Amino acid sequence: MSQDIQEQDDAVGLSPEGRRIVAEERQILERLLARLDRVAAQAPEQFENLDAQLIELRDAIAEAKEEDIASLVDQMHQVAALNRSRGHGRDLPVDPSSPYFGHLRLREARTSRKRDVLIGKRTLLDDGDGLSIVDWRNAPVSRLYYRYEEDDEYEEEFDDRCLEGKVLIRRSLAVTDSKLRRVSAPQGTFVSDRAGNWRDAVGSSRPTLEGGVGTATRVQRGQLGIHGDDDIPRADKHLQEITALIDKQQFMLITRPESGIVLIQGGAGSGKTTVALHRVAYLNYQDPQRFAPANMLIVVFNAALVEYIRHVLPSLGVEGVQVTTYRRWSTQLLRRLRLRLPLEYVDTTPDSVARFKKHPAMLRMIERHVEQQLASARALLERRVGERPGGDAILEAWDERARLPPVVRVRRTRDWLKGDRGRTAPPPTRAAAETALRAIHESMQDVCGDWIELMTDGEALRAALRELGDEEFSETDVATIVRWCAKKAELEDAGEADEPVDEEDERERARHGLTTRKTRERERRAQGVGLDPEDDALLLRLLQLKFGGILLPSGRRFEYEHVVIDEAQDLCPIEVRVLLDCVSDGKSVTIAGDRAQKMIFDNGFTDWPHLLADAGLPHVAIQPLQITYRSTRQVMELSRSVLGPLHDPDDQLIARDGAPVGFYPFTDMGESVAFLAEALRGLMQREPTASVALVTRYPQQADVYYQSLRVAEVPRLRRVARQDFSFMPGIDVTDVRHVKGLEFDYVIVLDPTVQNYPEVVASRHLLHIAVTRAAHQLWLVCSGPPSKLLPAELVETAVVG
Repeated sequence: MSQDIQEQDDAVGLSPEGRRIVAEERQILERLLARLDRVAAQAPEQFENLDAQLIELRDAIAEAKEEDIASLVDQMHQVAALNRSRGHGRDLPVDPSSPYFGHLRLREARTSRKRDVLIGKRTLLDDGDGLSIVDWRNAPVSRLYYRYEEDDEYEEEFDDRCLEGKVLIRRSLAVTDSKLRRVSAPQGTFVSDRAGNWRDAVGSSRPTLEGGVGTATRVQRGQLGIHGDDDIPRADKHLQEITALIDKQQFMLITRPESGIVLIQGGAGSGKTTVALHRVAYLNYQDPQRFAPANMLIVVFNAALVEYIRHVLPSLGVEGVQVTTYRRWSTQLLRRLRLRLPLEYVDTTPDSVARFKKHPAMLRMIERHVEQQLASARALLERRVGERPGGDAILEAWDERARLPPVVRVRRTRDWLKGDRGRTAPPPTRAAAETALRAIHESMQDVCGDWIELMTDGEALRAALRELGDEEFSETDVATIVRWCAKKAELEDAGEADEPVDEEDERERARHGLTTRKTRERERRAQGVGLDPEDDALLLRLLQLKFGGILLPSGRRFEYEHVVIDEAQDLCPIEVRVLLDCVSDGKSVTIAGDRAQKMIFDNGFTDWPHLLADAGLPHVAIQPLQITYRSTRQVMELSRSVLGPLHDPDDQLIARDGAPVGFYPFTDMGESVAFLAEALRGLMQREPTASVALVTRYPQQADVYYQSLRVAEVPRLRRVARQDFSFMPGIDVTDVRHVKGLEFDYVIVLDPTVQNYPEVVASRHLLHIAVTRAAHQLWLVCSGPPSKLLPAELVETAVVG
């Protein structure tokens, strides 16, 4: 059978317009693949491993004769230069399995010449066959793909030249294993199943406001799953390659200048994290030296998101960026700083203590504490030398350095005292000044002492709260805070944490019934003597204010060139400020978050302007993302109803159509488990690559459902209790606090009852997070009185499956 006949046979399911478009794109792909085959055959050196060549040359130089070294070094320089050039993405070999994801056809205004431009991850210049690929991060023409739609007139400045014309074709494509699998165009979306048969997709792969009766996905009531046998979701459940789906607004955010703060607000599934990660890739590409992976940091909400994102960055051409949670980052940093504190954390911190340590008042208290120390230092110096000959010059030298961080200020004043100008003062005056400065220096460096003093000064705590007009904390709360934090003084006497443990000595002490270090640590924790998780930010902020930044034991300043703070609404102001002050002077920062997905409710966050103001930042324009890429219109309508007064009525709803939300009530858990077991077994049989999340309100409920479904022999069942998602097909049973930031093909919210989700703000946020994890279909399975947060029409029209 000829290729043309084959193409006609596998395209019978397409409309005439679809057949024309798919045939055109297939032809372009075949031409490009043929060219790549020719390049591979004619110029295999383009595919050589240059890194391996560099290693071989380095080893050869080490063993070479003296007369051969010069030529080997020259050769090494040439290979290194070629490697740098290719590593910059402009002429690396294109991956034949997935060479591009976008197609533009342009007609230039001046010449009326038409040309096809493909958008991908690597550049391939036109060699005369009329085809070229441009790198989405670099080539100016790639802006046209993200900024203009089909039939738009364009006008852009490229290298001091003004280019004008018209976009004749703009299509998004999916090429997998060198085969065309999807074409999205204004005329429709056309997809190929596993057997290679093409059909018109139901609805659009890109969210639109179009459509009407008959355009929504239809599924049998009570059946879980919307895909047919030949339309199974992708098996890899990591974040998809979405460079092709970036819209104009997102592209503008990604390519913002490298300095400054970009604040992105967007609803669930709107692409906040996507934009942030692509911005990391874009900055690294534009300035690989400044924005090297080691110079960037990505802070996310939970450990599951850490693993999720680590699989995305390499596909964007960036490897080695640190991705972590704030708590993990701060704890590791404190260990590197080797403070004289055992880094043992307690989990019995009273609620009032935790709330206060995350309160915006803490930032002002720390600043005021340092200001008072400086005032005391000035007073001490004046007492010691003010009346002595030459004392005025010493005080003047101290005052001249007022802009320096306190510890640096003391050191510079001591250096001045030892210099030529300082030696003009009489010896007794210099000796008195040196004694005073030594005492001030010791006091200024005692960050641990500051931390204890700060949290045990009841009057300072009350004053800070009065200044903010905050009546959240009672007198009893203040007494609890002071009493709890007074225990921390014992930690200063336990500063053995940085010393290596002598295991033999520990065993010997244990044999003789003596107290071991581990025993002492357990006793301290049992008594509540240890660090609270919130103390990390307080200690790091004190270090920043005292030293002008965080200094490592080597004396090197600890900082990044770019920091991404994801889900920033769940960090407190002092944590955000610590991260921001770990960024170099250029202050290149991306902050992403969503007010509606708040999960930490005692951190002082109310809205973005307040967070930025509390963190000491000027007002930054908020960049809203409107389109929802993950969840369907039906899911988003439910989530808005759940949010109620927390939802901004001015926000547009732009999402694709999908399956209706299913609500299934039962009288007890036994019935719901039987219903779920049948539905899940059928789904796993029909769609073996589907990912499903069963989400409860509390971990204990997840345990019970997991055990019950396991007895019912539901296949591929996993209990996720520590954010240890595998991101593989199957069924994950977990609670709502584990799923934030993730997505699944299908989500079943278990027991959204009035007890689990009462009419309070926290419940609105948590239920909103749970339902918006669904990419294709959402069920609510309820064995009990349904939550009042659910829309009445959904509950009243429910039919037991």
